[in-house]
Amino acid sequence: MDLGDLLGGRDLGDVKKAVGFVLDNSDDFDKLLKLVKGLPDDALGFIGRLPDLMKTIGTGLAEAGEQAAKAAGALVGDDGEGGARKALTGSANTMNSAKDKLHDAAGMLAGLAGELDKIPGIGDAAAKRLNDGSGSIGGVATEIESLAGNLQDLSGILASVGEALSGLGEKLTDSGTSVKTLLN
Repeated sequence: MDLGDLLGGRDLGDVKKAVGFVLDNSDDFDKLLKLVKGLPDDALGFIGRLPDLMKTIGTGLAEAGEQAAKAAGALVGDDGEGGARKALTGSANTMNSAKDKLHDAAGMLAGLAGELDKIPGIGDAAAKRLNDGSGSIGGVATEIESLAGNLQDLSGILASVGEALSGLGEKLTDSGTSVKTLLN
């Protein structure tokens, strides 16, 4: 009987290569053995559950991506101009229009006050009251204009948040898909 028969009919050249590989990498094999010996008893069970854990992580990441995309849609719509951003922009435009109308009304009251002031005796007091009212209306118009500007600013902020959420959603979805494909 020769040595090849003792090794189950293996070619001695293959056996030499395998032994040479083990000898050449004996330090690495020693490290691996020490690592495996140092693992807790339930480590192999945990390693066996890794595929399921990876699937769960992948699914969770993908679902988080979908939710982030939905949140982005609620903030800015699918086109970046809808959702809450559109509502705020519309409110700001309405307020700007109201501001213009209030300024017009204040101007009319001031003009009427000027005409009333020309009437001797009664015009002076009425003109003063109309001028005071005109100033109050002008002040309200200025406050509405400020509020409209704040709404426009908020609309822009929501647009930035929506874009960021959309990007986050894409990245999470991609990450989830990548994790799941590791297992296929």
